[in-house]
Amino acid sequence: MTATTPTKTTGAATEAHPAAAGPAPHHHPLRTEARAGIAPWAVLAVFLTLAVAVAVQAEHWQGSWGRARLELHAAATMLGGPLAAAIGCWHGGRERRSRTADLRISAARSRLAQFAVAALPVVLAVVLGYVLAAAGTLLASWPYTSAGRPLVLPLVADAVFLAATSAAAMVVGQLVRWRPAAPVLAGLVYVALAVPAYRASAVRFVSPSVEAGVGEELPVWWQPVAMAGWTGGLALAVVLAYAASPARRRWAALLPLAVAVCAAVSLVRVGDGAWRPDPAAGRQVCDGGSPQVCVSALDADLLPQVSRALSGVTGRLAGVPNGPVRFEGLPRQSRRDEADLPQLFLGQSVVRGELTDPERYAWEAAAGLAGRRECGGAAPFGRVDAAVQDWLVSNGLGDRRRAAWARVLRERGDKESVAAAEEGERALRHLASMDDDRRRAWLGRYFASAESCDARKVPQL
Repeated sequence: MTATTPTKTTGAATEAHPAAAGPAPHHHPLRTEARAGIAPWAVLAVFLTLAVAVAVQAEHWQGSWGRARLELHAAATMLGGPLAAAIGCWHGGRERRSRTADLRISAARSRLAQFAVAALPVVLAVVLGYVLAAAGTLLASWPYTSAGRPLVLPLVADAVFLAATSAAAMVVGQLVRWRPAAPVLAGLVYVALAVPAYRASAVRFVSPSVEAGVGEELPVWWQPVAMAGWTGGLALAVVLAYAASPARRRWAALLPLAVAVCAAVSLVRVGDGAWRPDPAAGRQVCDGGSPQVCVSALDADLLPQVSRALSGVTGRLAGVPNGPVRFEGLPRQSRRDEADLPQLFLGQSVVRGELTDPERYAWEAAAGLAGRRECGGAAPFGRVDAAVQDWLVSNGLGDRRRAAWARVLRERGDKESVAAAEEGERALRHLASMDDDRRRAWLGRYFASAESCDARKVPQL
């Protein structure tokens, strides 16, 4: 006998009862955790925290891969680390707050699998937030860099650190039955990361926040690998000690713990030797002028701007005997026929690939060239040096500085200083009034005595 579905007939129309709904679709537990839990908010929180932290200092790192990496590293460890700890700890107490621990005991999955299902979405969310912030930082710096390339392994090491912190913090959240545990743990993590930076001991190098290199130094290839082994191995040992089955718990945690200890020992033994100078920082690129203008290879794209800023100075030095043949862009001991350029500091003299004040840069370069003598006490040749400097620069900044200084002296009523300033103006006019051949000869004698304090050798004006 065949069962039929009852129908209700009204006139010619026949209305069939709707068929029974099918079973609800089955979603993987990871998908459920990722969509319904804290994971989406964790991505947003980590991304915004890191992005804002690096963006407020953008002018100090845009244009340098090394400085961008350091800024991102500092934000990821000192801000991202405590945030990841708070997120993991808060998420770890979910089972206790929702009272589902008893239900999970009877589940078919092992305790470790249950922990992985609960922790993996949050760990991946924290890492994804960091990856988005890192990608934005590198893209923001890329248009202004002159040399080098971004390093991938340090970024991976920071990602492992954030993942390890959130996973270990989840264990703390499941063990500690205290609602303020998450913010307290975040504060403790911050202190633990900040204190080693102020210690001189080599043990500080096991802290993920400590960076021995500066913007022009790079970690050796194995340093981020060892740091990832240290933080990741330690967190994995904590997770296995907590979630592995009792029969395997003791042995399961030994392998990652051994990896962590070996990595930590390597970091401590090598110390700051795990960083090396950037090869590009020791090279120079020069223009074809006379005198030449050279800058570090890391600032190669700035060379045309530096050459234009110094064009007035180099043009007036052309053909001068005993004058500098090169302006050096690297901070090192120059020869007498070389002059040091002012350093190019990101966020100060350079912002987003542009010289912020070319006139000031030229004035500082001329000041270093005309003020190299060290005679001690009162400067007996200050009037001559100032006249040479102002004539070499001859831009609006020099004129404004002299006018402002003369006005200040007159307002003070310091007649002696006013008279000295007027003598300086006369010396400058005298130098400017010379014909080219006579001035080149005079400048040749001046540069020959540029480091002398003997009044008989320094020509006067």
